[in-house]
Amino acid sequence: MRLSVYTIIFWLVRIGLFFWHPVFRVKGRENLPKDGSYVICCNHSSCADPVWLIAAMRARRHSRVPRIMAKAELLKVPVLGPLLKWVGVFGIERGEADIGALKLALKTLKEGRSLMLFPQGTRCKNGERLPGKTGAAMLATRTDTMVIPMYLTENKRPFGPITCVIGEPYRMEYEGKRATSAELRELTDDLMDRIYKLGEQA
Repeated sequence: MRLSVYTIIFWLVRIGLFFWHPVFRVKGRENLPKDGSYVICCNHSSCADPVWLIAAMRARRHSRVPRIMAKAELLKVPVLGPLLKWVGVFGIERGEADIGALKLALKTLKEGRSLMLFPQGTRCKNGERLPGKTGAAMLATRTDTMVIPMYLTENKRPFGPITCVIGEPYRMEYEGKRATSAELRELTDDLMDRIYKLGEQA
């Protein structure tokens, strides 16, 4: 069977990252559902985080790779931008209500494909832990989609080991037909607590 272009790109990037971080450990891979859609949420400290997560999931076929929501600026970079779009990355404008990106995210989940995003909306450096934004909770509750919290090593020192911990999927619970702003805030805080608690296993 011929290798897809996606598979070739994946391994080229993974091999490159291997030289920078030769030890990569994954815990909790058995928590990944075998089918269905889900919202993958992780802490964020590096531009390479999506690649580490996809490697942890062993999502090497294009059809099984979750769509990734990233800041819109990345898609404007020459060469990199078109490549990211090709593998399923779509941009969201930070600091404003990007209705188009949110509609695409909802459509992705409703069509049965998974979505990966970083609730904090930006990279956290030097061990900083920013609160999550409520977008992930809104998408999960609007589509009744399971959430999978994940944790990645925060301080990625050159040649140091990286660990990815995959948590158990869960469904966000709230009162009424639609989660209120206050409930979305509580659900988001709970999500971030779950993510960083996974770090105790790293």
